[in-house]
Amino acid sequence: MAAPREGRVQQTRAQVAELAARLMAEHGLHDYAVAKRKAARQLGVPEGHGMPSNEEIDAALAERQALFQPEEQAGLLADMREQAREVMRVFSRFEPALTGGVASGVVSEHSLIELEIAEDASKDFEQFLVNQGIAHKVQDRAGQMAYLIYSEPADILVRLVTQGTRHTHAPRLSLERLEKLLAESSP
Repeated sequence: MAAPREGRVQQTRAQVAELAARLMAEHGLHDYAVAKRKAARQLGVPEGHGMPSNEEIDAALAERQALFQPEEQAGLLADMREQAREVMRVFSRFEPALTGGVASGVVSEHSLIELEIAEDASKDFEQFLVNQGIAHKVQDRAGQMAYLIYSEPADILVRLVTQGTRHTHAPRLSLERLEKLLAESSP
């Protein structure tokens, strides 16, 4: 009797993932937890009950974008990766790593360019921003310090991370790896 129940749980996870992906794409939500809660609430699913992983939401988002806007998606991703490369060059002394949707290849017009730098560089990084006249806002995101830098076409979020808090399962691209990806994808 466990098989039908497990099938329903998987179906619920898929429904929550699809709706969370839609909310992220259409409403600019960046926080997976918020998207999951809103999706679960809209579907009448008890919070925390069989929630999809962030990777499942990314997969649903990629599927949605491939179906509804493949050309726009490819162009947007290329533009955001180019912008990320330029930003990473400016911040190169801090050895930034590109993470999030721009690294994984799943972006929307609401996506941020997400970078990680070592937490022990925080004072130097903040001084660098001030010296360069780069407008920024310091944020505490789930107990993690971050800098939000307003930019066009996409804003940039720079997280300060310790070695232990880096998300090893999530894609992380060095500047060198990003440049290689861009070279491989250019005609």
